[in-house]
Amino acid sequence: MMRPLILLLLLLGLLTGCEAPTTEFDVFALPRPVNLARVLGPAPVLLGEQDTLALRLQFDAATGFTSFALAGDSADENWFTARAFRFRGLYYLVEEQPDSGYWVHAVRIRRGQVQGLSTGYHQMLDLSQDARQGRWPGLVRFRALSGDSMRLRFDRRQLRAFYAAEVDSFATYRIATAPAAKPGPASAHTTSTAQSISLYPNPASTTATVNFGEAAARQVQLYNEQGQLLQAYTAASSQLALPVADLPNGTYLVRVTEAGKARPATLRLLVAH
Repeated sequence: MMRPLILLLLLLGLLTGCEAPTTEFDVFALPRPVNLARVLGPAPVLLGEQDTLALRLQFDAATGFTSFALAGDSADENWFTARAFRFRGLYYLVEEQPDSGYWVHAVRIRRGQVQGLSTGYHQMLDLSQDARQGRWPGLVRFRALSGDSMRLRFDRRQLRAFYAAEVDSFATYRIATAPAAKPGPASAHTTSTAQSISLYPNPASTTATVNFGEAAARQVQLYNEQGQLLQAYTAASSQLALPVADLPNGTYLVRVTEAGKARPATLRLLVAH
């Protein structure tokens, strides 16, 4: 059973707290890079059950990197940059780390749908946990005395089953094409399909307003993408203003819990100053 991407982000954050991936891959020779701006299109819109992401992609033929940005009203926000290659039905996105290691996460792109895009943190966290439990001992190149931090050799054949299972755990997004003009604030809302809740402006720079549609007792929590709780509010009216001026640029999750509702609504908020 597939888990929605946003709910998985929250669950992993709550379970792991501040834990970060402790395993990286040694630098390895990459196959010929794939131009993902050609595969997905230069301005795809990813339509999911919980959120919508408008992207801008650009491929640098000199370096083989594809850069991903989140499209905003006034400016695009850099999301991540990676070199991609394909192997047995999966695209592998390789991100360089500051300490000269690699993070690798897999993505499935087929039939106008995509799974697993920009989940490198979570895929590498799962890989770190498996490596600490002794999986793939033949791939270990270096292990710290504590046994937690290690470097692995990337072997796409040995790791293919792991990455296929990782991709299957994330929600599927339908790929659409962005309109010629950038959307205005009204069309850039992130809306929960379960309830009539909207979030605007999105991206936001100083304040984001959560519109619930009607007054009721609610709890509103703001998380970063690692699942860390940053702000919590109690709301009774039909709207709530979230101050975001002091937050770094990035992607955040807004969870709304309403009395009498079994499941909270989760929305994605982009902060861009």
